[in-house]
Amino acid sequence: MALWMRGSVSFVALRELIGYIAQHPEGVRPKEMETWAREKARLRTQSGKLVSKTTIYHYRNTLRHLGILVVANGRYQIAKEQPLVFKLLETIRTGTPKLLPQERELFARFVVQNPDCREYFFDLFMPEGITDYDLGGFLAKGQPVVWRRMEIEEQRIEELYNLEHREKRRWIRSEDERQAILYGVRYWARNELGFIEEIFLEGTGGMMFPVYLGGPVPDPRILKALQEAIFPQEEWTFFSLREIATTWGPEYRVSLKRLYGTLQWTHRQFPQYVVFIPTSESFATITATSPQAEIYHLRGYLRDEKGRYISHIRVHRKLKEVLLWPKVLPV
Repeated sequence: MALWMRGSVSFVALRELIGYIAQHPEGVRPKEMETWAREKARLRTQSGKLVSKTTIYHYRNTLRHLGILVVANGRYQIAKEQPLVFKLLETIRTGTPKLLPQERELFARFVVQNPDCREYFFDLFMPEGITDYDLGGFLAKGQPVVWRRMEIEEQRIEELYNLEHREKRRWIRSEDERQAILYGVRYWARNELGFIEEIFLEGTGGMMFPVYLGGPVPDPRILKALQEAIFPQEEWTFFSLREIATTWGPEYRVSLKRLYGTLQWTHRQFPQYVVFIPTSESFATITATSPQAEIYHLRGYLRDEKGRYISHIRVHRKLKEVLLWPKVLPV
């Protein structure tokens, strides 16, 4: 079934399940997984609830489709003969509340190399003619993709299209596709593994773009871009943070967390030259039609130490001339 990736999964829970099965070379039956998950390990979902039988089925089915598990005589075993699986087994550290960076990268590699995930989602990001790529190729060459909701003849439809090659598109009409693409693989890449960023733009939709899994804060590339964007002939340069995010984010493959974290660092270092301009939460979510949509819209705003939603910044031209500037750039 090509749409097996329906719904969200916790990759921390997947890691714990892998660790448990790896302790049993002969394999584990589904009933044994359920007993371990609910009674012994008390495996939980993202919301903190004990997993159900259906969830355990979804978890092991996901691992099987990703090529991490195989089934032999009704028992689920680790596919140790696969080099990437063997590397995953060497890397994972069970018992921690979050994935380690190395774990996230390896899981991301499994997801990107899966044919169904590529066909239904990741291929949309790639330039024309590029069909053979791994995680590194996706992160280096992937282009922004927009998704938006529409009502056509009273039917709810979603459209996904490549921002640079509009002819590369996918229409989502069925609930199975919706669950597999938007709430499955998109959620995995964005929320669980963090190699896709997304920002909502009024009149356009949600813009998604690949981002590197790690990197410093402050990011020297963002600092350099900010320095070069300051108008020396004007006392203050005015920036829209969402314009910065939709330009520098895809260009430098940097997440909003790192991008905005760099701007916050600059504000702390040079408060006399960098001014944050807040907006009200109600204005930032004026087009949202539900509490979930409000949270989604607010993703695109920087939130400062005071809890304010920052939509713009003003930068003084002297920031370009600060003598300390070359010394504060990270190596």
